[in-house]
Order: sequence, then C-alpha cells, then structure tokens
Amino acid sequence: MVTPRFLLVMGATLAYYVCVGVLIPVLPVFVENGMGSGEAMVGATAVAFSVAAVAARPGITWIGNRFGRRSMMVWGSALSVVAGLGHLFVTEAWQLLPLRAVMGIGEAGLFVGASTVVVELSPDSRRAEAASYLSLSVFGGLAVGPIIGELVMGDVASTARGLDAGRFDAVFWLMTIFAAVAAVVSLSAPRWVGERPNIEKHKVSWMQREAVIPGLILAGGIVSWTAFSSFVPGFAKQLGLGGSAAFFTLYSILCLVIRLVGARWPERLGLKRTVMFALVCLTLGTGVVALMANETGIWVGTVLMGFGMSFLYPSLLAMSVQRVDDVRRVAVVASFTAFFEIGSAVGGLSLGVLGEVFGKRSTFVGGAAFAAAGLLILIWYRNRSVNRAAAVAV
Repeated sequence: MVTPRFLLVMGATLAYYVCVGVLIPVLPVFVENGMGSGEAMVGATAVAFSVAAVAARPGITWIGNRFGRRSMMVWGSALSVVAGLGHLFVTEAWQLLPLRAVMGIGEAGLFVGASTVVVELSPDSRRAEAASYLSLSVFGGLAVGPIIGELVMGDVASTARGLDAGRFDAVFWLMTIFAAVAAVVSLSAPRWVGERPNIEKHKVSWMQREAVIPGLILAGGIVSWTAFSSFVPGFAKQLGLGGSAAFFTLYSILCLVIRLVGARWPERLGLKRTVMFALVCLTLGTGVVALMANETGIWVGTVLMGFGMSFLYPSLLAMSVQRVDDVRRVAVVASFTAFFEIGSAVGGLSLGVLGEVFGKRSTFVGGAAFAAAGLLILIWYRNRSVNRAAAVAV
C-alpha cells in the first residue's frame, strides 16, 4: 500500500501542513500584538478560513471528478502561495479575513485531494490505516511548523504593539515557500487511480448523506481542538510561560507515534469503539486545562488531546466511505472533510465570543462541551444501528 506515489502524496501534505503549522503560534500574536485587535478577531480569522473552505466543497468535487485528483492538490497549494504573499501587505486586522478565506479554499483542495488519493490507493479493509499514515504528514507539519514559526517570529512581549513587535514578515515568507513546495510535489500525485469514473450522470451536491453523522461527530472534536490550538498560546502567556511551542511539539510527537504504531488499531478494535475512546480523551483534555488552569494542566491536556485526535479522523473517514462507489467517493470525502471547517467555524465564533465575555479559561470549557456532544451523537448513532440490525434480523 505504501508505494513511492503514496509517499509523494504524503510529502506534499507534509510541506503544506508545515505552512499551516507555522501560523499556529504566530497568527494570534499577530492579531493581538501586531494589529492591536482582540480575541474576537482571532476567532473571526478562523471563521473566514472555515466558511470559505466549506463553501468551496462543491467546486472542489467538480474539479476532482472533471480534471483528476491531482488537480485539487496542485491548485489548492497554489492558492495558499497567493494567500501567503498577501499576508505581507496586511496593515489592518480586517485585511486578514479575505486572505484567510483564500487559504481555507486552498487547504480544502489539498486535503480533499490527498485524502481521496490515499483512500483510492488502499484496500477497502485498510482505509483507516491509510488515513493514519497520511495524517503523519499532517501532524509532522504541525509538529515542525509551530517551532519554526515561533523561532522566526521571536519573543513578543505581551504588552508589545505594532507590526515591528515580531518578525512577522519572515514568517509569512516562510509559509509561502512551504506552500510552493507542496504545489510542486503535488504534481507527482496520480490524476486517476485506476480507470476514470463515469461522472456523466453524477450531480455534484454540497453534502452527501454518508458523511453527515461521521461529520457531525468530527465537528464536535474539532471544536475541542480549536479551543486548544487557538487559545493555549495566549493562555500560556497569561500564565507567565515563555511560549506554547513545547505543548504543540509534544502533541504532534504523540500523534505521530500513535498513528504510526497504532495505524491498524481502529479496524482491529472497531471503528465506532475507537471514535468513542477518542471523544472521551478530547472531552477530558480540554476539561483538564479549564479546571487546573496551570502549566501542569496544559501538559496533561496536551497528552489527552494527542490520544484523542490521533484516532478521531482516521476512524471517522473510514466510516464515511465504507459503502461508497468510485463515482461518489470524492464527493463523500469532500463532504466529510468539510466538517473540519464547520467545526473550526463554530468553534472560532462561539469560543471567541465566550473568551471575550468570560476569559480564556472559559474557551476550554466550551471545547469540552462540544466534544461531549459528539460523544452523545455517536452513542445515539451506534444504538440506532444496533436497533436497525435487530429489526432486519427479525
């Protein structure tokens, strides 16, 4: 399954998510210190990114079915190059919103394309394993990116204001370069895996029914991750810590190790059982940060978030494409992965407002609540499936 072409798709994804990871510790600081704006704007940038990525899904599906899987990856990366260059000219906080929207469309194209290719390159019984391997690139990028981003930006005092508070332009150049590398490596991805699907009678729609329940569960987990990734950097500074890169490094290393060593666990243990474990970890992870509100709490929460996010996406992706044919696969993957952005948008908006009103600590309470809601949806879905199976047997 892990062929040279598979590895090149992983390489393009790795380069792209280094680009994404570079901004994780930098963007909140750029908004609050460089632009002099508040936490609501931090949330708004996440919303702009996510809404654009969701709205672009039907177009991405059309491109993937009409011009091939590779086209989604190449053009998605190219759009991110444009967005990265645009960050160099930002002088007002609102100017970030259209750039984040373009970046969201680019990320959607790259991720849907890469996810579709690895699913199609894999046997039916090993799709969660393939998704786990692809996610090594995602979390590899998210492991390296924050370290690079924070080092290049430099130490920014919590009271510093202005565009010269940190080396922001250097960070934006760096993210542009990594997006360009992703575009070039994406050229090696297959246009089609096997024969080109006959799409003449296939209508592109925004949402596929197979993706709805797994997607809603994913969205609950992503809100929890949004609480952690968006607000831990500021919370760490508020606690008097030097930065947040160490937490994200530990988180990403855990994800890399767990997804490599445990790539086959979801299919061996059962997809739904694995998702339940992941959601419990996410609920506890953000809950611990909120309850302890100290450095130890962030470290414990980081470990729990690592276990939760390691198993959530691969298992849910495999659930969503279990009974999907070649023609509809890219549409289902596009619909399912849209819930990454739906969760980010809901999380960015609701948690941003929550943080403005009640403080950063409340954002982690909100993240725990959304992960718990995802757990309740999974329990309902599992019970419904059991009841239907029993009715068919009778």
